[in-house]
Amino acid sequence: MMNFNDRLKPNTEFIIYRPARLGTHHLDVINELYLPLINAEASMIYIYMNESASHYEPLAVRFHREIMDEFGMALSKFSGELEKLEAIGLIRTFVSNEDHDDLFIYEVLLPLSPDAFFKDPMLSLYLYNTVGTDAYRKKKERLIYPGKPENISEVTRKFTEVFTSGGAEGFSVPQESFGKENHSSGPNLDLDDFDFDVLFTHLKGTKIDRAFFTKEVRMLIVKLSALFGLNAYDMKQILLSSTTQYAGIDKEQLKYEARRYYQKENGNRLPKLRNEDEPPENEGGSSYIDSLENINPLDRLNDIRSFSPSEQDLKLVTDIIAKTALPNGVINLLLEYVYQQKQGDLNYPYTMKIAKDWEQKGIMSAKDAYQSIMDFRQQQKNASQRAAQKYNYRERQGERRPSWMNGGQQTKTRKHKPDSTEKTKDQTPQKTAKDDPELQKMIEEFRKSR
Repeated sequence: MMNFNDRLKPNTEFIIYRPARLGTHHLDVINELYLPLINAEASMIYIYMNESASHYEPLAVRFHREIMDEFGMALSKFSGELEKLEAIGLIRTFVSNEDHDDLFIYEVLLPLSPDAFFKDPMLSLYLYNTVGTDAYRKKKERLIYPGKPENISEVTRKFTEVFTSGGAEGFSVPQESFGKENHSSGPNLDLDDFDFDVLFTHLKGTKIDRAFFTKEVRMLIVKLSALFGLNAYDMKQILLSSTTQYAGIDKEQLKYEARRYYQKENGNRLPKLRNEDEPPENEGGSSYIDSLENINPLDRLNDIRSFSPSEQDLKLVTDIIAKTALPNGVINLLLEYVYQQKQGDLNYPYTMKIAKDWEQKGIMSAKDAYQSIMDFRQQQKNASQRAAQKYNYRERQGERRPSWMNGGQQTKTRKHKPDSTEKTKDQTPQKTAKDDPELQKMIEEFRKSR
């Protein structure tokens, strides 16, 4: 498809189609919910298009050099920011079909209401992953409006009880276009973005009737497929868990099953919004490691345990938080490490021993711990290229395998007092627990599941 924005020049004309003005409550939604996803520059362009239209006659012709001057921004940069607004559903762009007429029409849409935003499976999840659990909760609380009191009866008078109609001679219903609140419909997606024909082929012989697929349900499936990268076969498995023969497709259950399906296939992680022109997450997986810093360990435990942690699990996490100075990211990485090492068993003594060891060694961020693991991996790789034979971890000069790496089991040691040579060796500075190859193995498993 031709990129129409390649036609942009300083003298290229544009008009703004804005039937309704932004109100204070709309700006609250933009600042609280949209800004973290599209960044400040795109948000300012959106607000400028709204506010500047008030200084011109409706549909006044303007030039793109105005935007360059106002923002000190190249048109290529403006085009990239505009694409974010288009994709998230705040701007619709049209071009004139007239020959030799380079005219752009920017239709400015009002943002979704908080209710619609938080119930949109794509936007709410992207916001959650972008700002973290605590900020997401606070934003939601700031936008909540309480419901009506219970046990009430409506006594509002009807129109016909108050007014009487008069004569209608010479009257006709106006056909003109009036100002209206032109709301966004959410992320810019089409029903054609998902192959429903293939899905219906997969569903033959199941309890799921094609009549269940209303336009609303289809659009939800499109959003979920884009959000979680689901194909028709994946969606079939999810629909089987979300549909009953008589009630049809439960939309809330469909969202839940799609998220659970994705997390099962991707190591309990959730998708994160990324622009197409941004570089992908690096091979080391730092974006995922960074995200651990913003997650409450109790929330991470809930995710790991599918929201059914045991009393022992809760005691473990609470004690780590209370008895160590480890930050959230390190605790979350610790939980995932033990979960992998112990095949799902969060062994209390074993985990607490690692926590104390990490605290003693000064491991205070998941990113630094991960980087150390990768550095150690590179050292091993370089050493293997130089050496003709494998060497034992314990034989490496100045290194000792931490006792907790043995799963808490006691290893057999000599009972006699070590001689002076052994003592000197033990006092040599050793690698920290974060340089352990077992941790690197765990991270490799995370990377394979991405």
